[in-house]
Amino acid sequence: MIDAAAPDLAARPAPPTAYRWLVLVACSLAMFGNYYVFDALYPVTPLLEKAFGFTGEQIGKLDTAYNVAALLTLIAGGVLIDRLGTARSAVLFGAVGALGSVLIGVLPALVPSAPWAAMMGGRFVLGVGSELFIVAATTVVGRWFKGKEISFALALQLLIARLGSYAADKSPSAAGGLFTSWQPPLLLAAGLGVAWLVFAIVYAALEARAARRYAVARAGATDKLVLADLVNFDTSYWWVVGLCVAFYSTIFPFRTFANLYLTQARGVSDAVAGDLKSVLPMLSMIGMPLFGLLADRIGKRALLMAAGSALLVPPFLLLTYWRTGVTLPRIGLPFIGTVLSAGAPLDGVVAMAMLGLAFALVPAVLWPAVTYLVPEQRLGSAYALMTFCQQIGWGAMSWGMGLVKDVAHAGADHPAGWTPVMWMLAALASVGFVFSFLLWKSERGARAHGLESVTPGRQAA
Repeated sequence: MIDAAAPDLAARPAPPTAYRWLVLVACSLAMFGNYYVFDALYPVTPLLEKAFGFTGEQIGKLDTAYNVAALLTLIAGGVLIDRLGTARSAVLFGAVGALGSVLIGVLPALVPSAPWAAMMGGRFVLGVGSELFIVAATTVVGRWFKGKEISFALALQLLIARLGSYAADKSPSAAGGLFTSWQPPLLLAAGLGVAWLVFAIVYAALEARAARRYAVARAGATDKLVLADLVNFDTSYWWVVGLCVAFYSTIFPFRTFANLYLTQARGVSDAVAGDLKSVLPMLSMIGMPLFGLLADRIGKRALLMAAGSALLVPPFLLLTYWRTGVTLPRIGLPFIGTVLSAGAPLDGVVAMAMLGLAFALVPAVLWPAVTYLVPEQRLGSAYALMTFCQQIGWGAMSWGMGLVKDVAHAGADHPAGWTPVMWMLAALASVGFVFSFLLWKSERGARAHGLESVTPGRQAA
């Protein structure tokens, strides 16, 4: 919790419980800004097509630029965080992320001859700051809550972070007056990028105060890629990596193109498209803590991952072929406001709800499962390698979907051109289910690691 040990550490009191939660809140609010900035681009993609003529391939490559930055982050960033400590790292990479959010909102206007390249540069800068900040923020939770309420604390941090995604998805209806042009929504995102930096500074100030007043442990090493450790993982680990790549390379690229797909292929308004897409983070926020508690209570982790992976396949086919002709009235909740704008198709709501449940179930079990499969001293390399592979798959799929969209001439005047794109997603989701089935089968054999048990059976070695 501090970056250097104090000589009189043993004489100091432990930090109060409320102080730990204050640290979590500050760090989580910074994560809210992080997630909002990342997702704020997607509701603007129809406006980018109209203003600049961005192609589907170019929109996909905006994600790829972020992915490339993330890959460079995972290879080199862990060492830098180790040297700086989490407090200074959070401020540094919060500042880089805030800069990226500003560049995304202003560079296309400053470079009208090459707006796509300008925006891609902003997304690259965002990728550097965002991914390193997430590594630091996750480490903060582990250090302040290890041996205490770490599962609940991590779930709470992710809930607040995904509220940022939810707010970005809802922005076309919540801040509809900004969506007359591409730039105002992205300037709002830039403002939240600055808020991200502000809360990172607040967190760092709390760390500095704790270092002066309380007995807090020296920061542990953060995750970094150790190349010498990449070849000796158990087979079950590689099944999890395969599932991770297929799952996230389906969900994240779909979210990139969801606003375009829903408005062009399904004919809904921008507000309804944003509401439908917001079902994913909303259900994941609610479901992840519940599914995590379920896995802790019953075990069956490989089976739960298989169930979530299977749930990911049908929605893309349902969105493509299923039409009930039923549209829903406005649905609102107290303190939240509009959940679904009037005119949302029932079949679309059902399909997006299935995606949202899968988005809650699989991540809630997948990431903790690695601790059953890999020795503790190699968890950093294991998680870094998983994320490295995930970023490659995500970037490739985003580019591929955009290319197929362009080749098929998908658009409002040719909605059928979206059909091969949706089949790509269904096919990759099916690959994820195959990996989850292989994992489940492996965990029922003699070399099981305890994923199906309430407590681990065999320690990873």
